[in-house]
Amino acid sequence: MTSFNTDVDFKVVSAADAEDHPRHTSLRFQFWVPAHWRSSVRRSPHAVEAQQEVLRWFEGLGCLPAETTRARKFDVAGYVGMPFPRISREKTVRIGKYLSLWLLWDDVHVESLEARWRITAEQVLANTRPPGMSRFDDGWWDLFRQFAQKRSPRWLDALGNAMATWNDAAVDEAETVQRHRAHGTVPTFEHQLQLRIATIGMYATVYLLEDAYEFELPPDFHGHPTVLRMKVLANEIVGLGNDILSCGKDCAEGQLNLVTTLMHERGISAASALETLIQMHDEALQEYDLLATSIGSWSLEADPYIARWIQDVRYASLGFTLWEAQAPRYTAHKLVIGGEVVEPSFLFVPVLDASANDEDGEGEHTAWQRS
Repeated sequence: MTSFNTDVDFKVVSAADAEDHPRHTSLRFQFWVPAHWRSSVRRSPHAVEAQQEVLRWFEGLGCLPAETTRARKFDVAGYVGMPFPRISREKTVRIGKYLSLWLLWDDVHVESLEARWRITAEQVLANTRPPGMSRFDDGWWDLFRQFAQKRSPRWLDALGNAMATWNDAAVDEAETVQRHRAHGTVPTFEHQLQLRIATIGMYATVYLLEDAYEFELPPDFHGHPTVLRMKVLANEIVGLGNDILSCGKDCAEGQLNLVTTLMHERGISAASALETLIQMHDEALQEYDLLATSIGSWSLEADPYIARWIQDVRYASLGFTLWEAQAPRYTAHKLVIGGEVVEPSFLFVPVLDASANDEDGEGEHTAWQRS
């Protein structure tokens, strides 16, 4: 439990101990999600095969037994299959390798401040490996060399820059956690939220969709103010979902979490903080949908891919949260508020525009709100 918990009715227990407590059953802690954010394909049909290939790949990279054991506990099949349900087998495997390597590298090296992003597009294109590469660097090199076979130098550079920017933010976040553990220092909620948006990973992840499509979206699309805001929202959606659903894990490990930081800053209960973050999450979904209707046309060639990208970013943003809701690394600890186990759940609400085509990303989705 973090040292700044001010709510005497709030505690964290193991999943086994949670069986001794009643479950909270009201709608108070539900995410309200427009139905078009969830694919009719709940998990990729290639997810299990991708998991098997990822684990073999880790062994081939020389990952330590403890690291491969940690990776097996990730639920790789859910981690790639739920956010990316409509991708081909080949690209599901590649995205699975990318995301799983990232998660393992972050857990093992980045959060302990032992590593930095080292690979540039220039090095990859010249096939000039940086000296002294670790097993994780070898994995990144392998993936970027695969990308280089079909992706442009501009695309490689954009992805590499996104990873370097993420690494800088992740180091800032890790140092913030270290200060908290050493001195009890708590960042402001806004500062921690911005760190979460920068470190949750969607800025880089959305580029992987273009590799899956075998089509690179126009640079001016990525640089458009509306698209930039949609990317911020995608990161905010995943980041809020992560902290809401990992609150028990973070408290048990002495990590910072947006729920407990908000409790500390505003002097509010755990229940009120959870409600506030869930409301913020749902409002970000609404804003994304409203912005998506204003994207307009870019070109006859690009427009179908842009429409699919907008929809697939929805699936990925929600998919990571759905994965977190059932992943063993998060469900091992439970929140108990007022004597009841609180497990935030999902209510999928229909859109008002029945003509919207969810699977193709076509049509407009009418704004909705909580009643």
